Amino acid sequence: MDHYVDIAVLPDPEFPSTMLMNALYAKLHRALATVGSGEIGVSFPRAGKAPGDLLRLHAGKDALTRLMEQNWLRGLNDYTCSSQISEVPAEYRHIQVKRVQPKLTAARLRRAVKRGSILEEEAEKLLMERSLLKNPFFQLNSQSTGQRFPLFIQQQKPQVEARTGSFNSYGLSDQATVPWF
Repeated sequence: MDHYVDIAVLPDPEFPSTMLMNALYAKLHRALATVGSGEIGVSFPRAGKAPGDLLRLHAGKDALTRLMEQNWLRGLNDYTCSSQISEVPAEYRHIQVKRVQPKLTAARLRRAVKRGSILEEEAEKLLMERSLLKNPFFQLNSQSTGQRFPLFIQQQKPQVEARTGSFNSYGLSDQATVPWF
C-alpha cells in the first residue's frame, strides 16, 4: 500500500456528481473483479453523507499499473480526472473502509409481513428507520441478479496501526487498512 491514484469526478451541468460517482464505482468494481486479486483498496477522502467526488485507489505500484492499463475508465474520461500513480506521503495514518449492511432490508420486511410476523404498519416504520442510516452509499446493479441495491460504506476513524488483509472486488475490507492522508 505504498502508492495511490486519485480519481476526481468533475462538475457537470447535466449529471449530478453522485450519479457520476455511482458510474465510476460500478466500473471500478467490474475492473477489480477482472484484474484485482485482493490487493487494491479504496478510500473516499471527501465523503460525508455521500461518497463525495474523489475516489482514491491504494495498492502497490505494480497492481495500480495493471489496473490503470485496463482502460476501465473508458466512457468516463470526460467526467473524471485521474492523477498519476504516486507514492503515499511520508506522514499518514491508517483507515479501514468496509461495507455496512443494514440488518433490515425491504425484501426481508415484505417476507415478514407476508408470513404474518409483523404488521404492515410496523414494517413501514422499520423501513423508515432503516433509511436513516447515515453512511455514504452507492446505488449499484448486481451483476448476478440484475437488481439494484445500495452498497453502504463506512470509513472508520484514522488509527496509527496498519492492519493487513485482502480487499474484495469493491476495494473494501473487513480487516485491512489503507493509508489516510
